[in-house]
Amino acid sequence: GQRLMDMAKAALDAHGIAHRIVGDRTLFEIVFTNGEIRDYRDVFGADTAKGAKFNAVLMQNGMFKSAGKTYPSLALTDADFELCEAAYSKAAQAVAEM
Repeated sequence: GQRLMDMAKAALDAHGIAHRIVGDRTLFEIVFTNGEIRDYRDVFGADTAKGAKFNAVLMQNGMFKSAGKTYPSLALTDADFELCEAAYSKAAQAVAEM
């Protein structure tokens, strides 16, 4: 999970997109906000349009992810990580263009 978290952060940071990655390596969420996330109420103030766009582009590029949290598989291969890295990059670009 940490590898996926790092990939997402790198892609979003490369485009200057405000976000927070919260949770654990086995269950995390990317929240589009400038603010700190202290509890579930803070998540409700996030930019849900950016989150929806990000998730849609991930899915269009072969990365299945629920609308909220990411539940990484322990069985990911190097090829899977390459796919995820490319998907994160494309999703970050799409959010930056909003």
